[in-house]
Amino acid sequence: MEPLVTGLTLETLIERAAEVVGSQRKLAAVLEIYPSNLVEMKQGKRPCNWRIRGKMRAILGEDPARAFVAAMKEDLEASENEDEKKAADGLKAMLAAFPDDWRRL
Repeated sequence: MEPLVTGLTLETLIERAAEVVGSQRKLAAVLEIYPSNLVEMKQGKRPCNWRIRGKMRAILGEDPARAFVAAMKEDLEASENEDEKKAADGLKAMLAAFPDDWRRL
């Protein structure tokens, strides 16, 4: 079964992904960002987009397709734009149709 990473704080997500790859500096390299940007994301000083969060979720073993869709849904849910909130509802329905452990079915 894949590890469940939904609901992890960004700080925890970064820490766990860094453990998997060996260090926070190595994680930044894998994510193709500057280490200082990753530090600022962890401190809440810089936003962390869905692509970066999706990559970290995949590093932690979540199915990549699910990881990226879930991260995108999180960003859209946080939007003030009604169309983006509706899009988030659509992604949420898609994710519900494929539970975290869908590969075992």
